Amino acid sequence: MTLKTYLAALLAFLLAFSPAAVHAASAFTLELSAKEVRRGGELKLSGSAPDGSGVVVKIVGPKSHIFYIDVLTPAEGKYSASVTIPASEDLSPAGTYTVAAGSGSESATATFAVAGGGTSPGNPGGDNPGGGGPGTGDPGAGGPGTGTSPGTGGSGGSDAPPAGSGAGIPAGAGEAPGAVVRAEASSAGVYLAGADALRAAAEAARPGGAVTIELPAATAQAGGALEFPAASLRELSAGRLALAVSISGGHTITFPAGAIGAPAGASARVRIELNPAWNTVAQTQVEASLPAGGEYRATGVVLSAVIRTIDGGKATNVRELALPAEVSLKPTAAQAAKIAADLAGVYYADGGRIEYMPGRIANGMFTFKTIHFSTYAVLEYDKTFADLKGHWAESPVKSLSAKHLVAGVDADHYAPARGITRAEFVTLLMRAVEHEGRAQTSANPANPFKDVPQGRYYTEYAAQASALGIVTGYGGKFRPNDSITREEAAVSLVRAAEYFSLPEKNANAAAFTDANDISAWAEAAVNRARAAGLLEGSGGRFEPARTVSRAEVAAMVLRLLPDGTF
Repeated sequence: MTLKTYLAALLAFLLAFSPAAVHAASAFTLELSAKEVRRGGELKLSGSAPDGSGVVVKIVGPKSHIFYIDVLTPAEGKYSASVTIPASEDLSPAGTYTVAAGSGSESATATFAVAGGGTSPGNPGGDNPGGGGPGTGDPGAGGPGTGTSPGTGGSGGSDAPPAGSGAGIPAGAGEAPGAVVRAEASSAGVYLAGADALRAAAEAARPGGAVTIELPAATAQAGGALEFPAASLRELSAGRLALAVSISGGHTITFPAGAIGAPAGASARVRIELNPAWNTVAQTQVEASLPAGGEYRATGVVLSAVIRTIDGGKATNVRELALPAEVSLKPTAAQAAKIAADLAGVYYADGGRIEYMPGRIANGMFTFKTIHFSTYAVLEYDKTFADLKGHWAESPVKSLSAKHLVAGVDADHYAPARGITRAEFVTLLMRAVEHEGRAQTSANPANPFKDVPQGRYYTEYAAQASALGIVTGYGGKFRPNDSITREEAAVSLVRAAEYFSLPEKNANAAAFTDANDISAWAEAAVNRARAAGLLEGSGGRFEPARTVSRAEVAAMVLRLLPDGTF
């Protein structure tokens, strides 16, 4: 079967087949030779299907990783295949495996268990859908772990070496038009990029640029596994070239040079499993991660990624990258039309909790950075406060809440008219600076203020703001409990704006009618803040000595953030 025919059959099946609502029609059947197979054994699958049709067979492991994919050609109304279960526990984790087969609009599923070695059949590891609680493994792949950080659990599972590739990957696998390698599907359905194609792409890449391995668009429907030589990764790193893995027209992960440690074995390879499908497994894992309350809404945009290095018969999960990778999630047109960009963001979801990942939206892509991989989803966070309904600040507060920069005074109230203290203001301002990642400060900056005690919620923020020159205080005092005035806020906003590169929006705005009331030390800052669109007056007045309200500070900080920030 040609690659083109293979991909066409795979795409047709993946578009038609939904594991959650599958049924076996009389003209199409699936049978397994055993309900339980030990490592080193063999499973035979067979069934009935019309001649002339391609039967797509996919086996998904206990942690939702792709164990096997192939396209079979029926003969005399029958199809069959034999699948060897690797003897290694790393390659064949114990648990329940799902076999899905389909041809055209007809499909069927069956399950079998791999027994032996630790985890009992039927218990794929972990108590949460998709793989364990916080820090107990790589969600969507791998067994239960013992780590303490997200995505740093057990060694996890892997797949058998691609059929026909032996211990290595054919050097000629894939093609390289320019700096892009189009991966080639093996007979087992694993996508391969060979050394020759990667070397040709590296020669075509610009200095300091990236080589991209592209997977076909069909991968967006049910995921896929990519393998390439570890030696090629070492060559890219030596040439200071990044490696990008992209699903054609969709999600992309870019690994900077040196981010992934490559094993030194001559036949060692790197395996990256990507699953961007919003299927039953992904939906269950994401929804199980959401806190109670109903403020979060899943958008259907998701990416599960697992990175492994394979050397001989041993597969090892890459638990943490040496350098952060940049991930871009691209919603489909239908998904994008339903997403409220001001409420949307990317979250790590492990089946038990979520973790917010700040980033940017540009050209329809949600882009963020991470040093570990598991399941990431685009969620909307729509927090409603009873005292903000119909208020002019309702929209900016909702947007800042979605960026997790502000919170209410309790679960249901924001208190928009309440004044804000200098401690509260510097905390919110520095959270915005940290959110953008624009300012580099010491991990433990010296505290210059004699009235800022250690251990308060604002202590480190005040010290960081002082180190960056955003606040200076009054004769060695910060006065944290004093209400902050509008002219004081303007000075700090302008100093913080230096880290955001904001353009002028109101350069020709008329002077405030009470400009003479502005203190001399704040006059220039007020003018610059108004020109940058960071603050507005009321009826032409600035009211410099008036306390800033919680509603006003939300609007000020939101204006500070560049467009497209989440």
